[in-house]
Amino acid sequence: MRALLYASIPLALVACNRYDLFRVAGHQQETFTNRADVLFVIDNSDSMVEEAESLAVNFATFINELETVEDTRTFDGLGDAVANYVDEVTLRTQFVDYSFAVTNTDPDRTEGRIEEVIRRTDDDVPTRFIRELTCKNTCFTASSALPAAPPGYSCGDPLGGFLTQDYLDCTCGEDDWQGNCSGTGIEEGLESVFLAMCRAVPNPPTACFEDGVNSEGIKYFSPIREGATLSNEGLLRDNANMIVVVVTDEGDSSRRLGREEIPVEYERLFAQFGDRRMTWVFIGPGQDETGDVVCPGTATNFAVTRYAYMAFTTGGRVIDIFDSSCDTKDFDGPLGELGELLTNLLTAFPLQSVPVPGTITVVVDGKNVGEAENLGAGLFGLDEFSDGWSYQSSDNSIKFWGAAIPPYDSNVEVFYQPIDGIPRDLPF
Repeated sequence: MRALLYASIPLALVACNRYDLFRVAGHQQETFTNRADVLFVIDNSDSMVEEAESLAVNFATFINELETVEDTRTFDGLGDAVANYVDEVTLRTQFVDYSFAVTNTDPDRTEGRIEEVIRRTDDDVPTRFIRELTCKNTCFTASSALPAAPPGYSCGDPLGGFLTQDYLDCTCGEDDWQGNCSGTGIEEGLESVFLAMCRAVPNPPTACFEDGVNSEGIKYFSPIREGATLSNEGLLRDNANMIVVVVTDEGDSSRRLGREEIPVEYERLFAQFGDRRMTWVFIGPGQDETGDVVCPGTATNFAVTRYAYMAFTTGGRVIDIFDSSCDTKDFDGPLGELGELLTNLLTAFPLQSVPVPGTITVVVDGKNVGEAENLGAGLFGLDEFSDGWSYQSSDNSIKFWGAAIPPYDSNVEVFYQPIDGIPRDLPF
């Protein structure tokens, strides 16, 4: 998505032909990245057994829809370069470079290991994803009531409208899909994400290798050891948005924390992986305005609040896993909302120079977007905003809020007068 400096670039070039548009790109602040590293964190405690079938079937549909569009571009000469640039501006949803990985909420079992990172361009993405989901990270037991396969089923047939034991035996190995339930009964999604990230970088933070004691005197143990470096290579790509999607009927009880509602320690830990944009999606129990869990069950307020906080502070989304009767929803609805979010991954656009106050104009698809109103402190004591944009001096960026968040296929322009003059360092 484009961000242009108002000074120095003639307004005539804003409405230009294809060649001019490509040429002007050298002066743009290029803030769009089409890389999205999506890590799904699945609650594999026995409380999720009844949801396992719906989870698998609807995830198969969800992944299949994300990877159906093929990139048919060619790269032969200036003509293709110009056309591809225009396509990147106007049709970004077709070229989102997704990667998918799956882990669960039992870090004692996984030790942070990711079995496979699946690229959107890999062969048979839905089947490979469902294998990761059902064979390694979903709680099934020997007593799990799964329907019989339809007549004529053959091993290797794609997953249909329901999950069967025959499909799991074929995909995972006979009965190998059983026994993946959490051994501790403690859901530690935040810790699972942290340990997975530790294994994905060449120089992990020292906290990746340290055991400790939390504020309540409870010991926690990091299973990451020196030999684990880059064992999850490819999970965190350079210049990619990391999307963490947590699916649970409870919350987070990571032992690194006590009963704190706000996971400040994990914010600090995630920040040690550099300037990496993270967005959290929490598909789990909803809360009322006071922070109480709406539907009764085993979920605790502090555990649910942790995930809600991560979603709120990273521009993500909280999707209630329960309906108005406190019955678990079919997962097609929550995953549909997740799909919408993945088309709006970028909510903040860094600027190359510090703008003069009052000179910022934001245009999306040729229409001016109004500045958002600061509504004051809301959830977690953080400022909330109306639909629109706001300037964040902390990281010198334009932040979009609510209905003003532009989808990938939008043309975003930020015009402003820089305090220190026009940047002269061009990317070529």
